[in-house]
Amino acid sequence: LHRATLDDVDAESAGAFLLAFELGILLGGDEGGEVGAGEAALLRLLTPLVKATTGKQAAAGVSELVEAFGGAGHVEDTGIPVLLRDGQVLPLWEGTTNVLALDLLLRADLDQGLAALRQRITRACGTATDAELGSARAASLAAVDRAIDWHHATRDPVERQRVARRFTLTLGRALELALLAEHAAAVTGGGDGPAARQACRRFRQLGVDLL
Repeated sequence: LHRATLDDVDAESAGAFLLAFELGILLGGDEGGEVGAGEAALLRLLTPLVKATTGKQAAAGVSELVEAFGGAGHVEDTGIPVLLRDGQVLPLWEGTTNVLALDLLLRADLDQGLAALRQRITRACGTATDAELGSARAASLAAVDRAIDWHHATRDPVERQRVARRFTLTLGRALELALLAEHAAAVTGGGDGPAARQACRRFRQLGVDLL
């Protein structure tokens, strides 16, 4: 049970890592003048989305790890409690999760960003050809499609605001799952292959559609 708990934290960490570096790649391309219109729209969408998604994952993950150490996890001279205090600032600094969700939802170019996001998920999932990775691909695409359908179908501003957080985190988790599948397909046959597949499988089981 303890190992299964750590496997869940590891899967969330792997997804957050890939999502953060996806944004870093886009940012580097933008600074070098090497992104097209679609990538520019994706960069604008991912800026609040990545911070909101990974901030929540970091705070939840480090809390779980403090608990994993039992009483020692709360003893100051182990250095562990400071991780919880430092990690907790991530969902707060430079915009809380709710502020970031509204930032994303109220963007004038949200439709272009969503189209670019779905295209990136489709491209990532294109490498997932076997049955196990194919199930991750299906879950990722189903989640992003449901989120896009909700965006197009829901016009009431009060309802849109009420669901903005779950909309944003669904998009973030859908992309994370797609990136995990892409990575697992890329390292198949190597020493990292089993770990990458396990992270992808566990992340899919934890769920991506929060709507």
